[in-house]
Amino acid sequence: MCVHTGTHIDAPDHFLAGGKSTEDIPLENLVGECLVVELPGRSRISKTGLEALMIPAGTRKLVFKTDNSRLWNNLSHKFYEDYCALTADAAEWIRDSGIHLVGIDYLSVSLYRDPPENVHRILLEADVVLVEGLNLTGVSPGPYRITCLPLRILNVDGAPARVILEG
Repeated sequence: MCVHTGTHIDAPDHFLAGGKSTEDIPLENLVGECLVVELPGRSRISKTGLEALMIPAGTRKLVFKTDNSRLWNNLSHKFYEDYCALTADAAEWIRDSGIHLVGIDYLSVSLYRDPPENVHRILLEADVVLVEGLNLTGVSPGPYRITCLPLRILNVDGAPARVILEG
């Protein structure tokens, strides 16, 4: 099994040579208050789209629920290339806002047809934890407490994780 299987986190070492591995991520970056935002009907999450959400200042953990969540209703579906994910300008906005955890409801925070290193590199260089493959079916937008517990595997660039939202 790959460390990027199912719900998982990405550590900086995933795209940055010599970057931190999963065991170097501080626990406080994986647990605490978070905001789930819903973005229906979008094919991408851009800076403009994020600004329109009026995300409260001081938000440090942000989870995106998109139309990707409907894909979890059929676990045998083929890989969906047109999933909703972040653009590079959205990644820069997240970095500049001081957010240190981003979660999304499909297999990558990067758009399929974009070079994955664009969004990943912007966020991982800023030590933003990426949580990919979240099943947000039935989760409403709003404030939650997130507990993200990746498997403790040493010297890896990602790890499967159990993620719990408490509302």
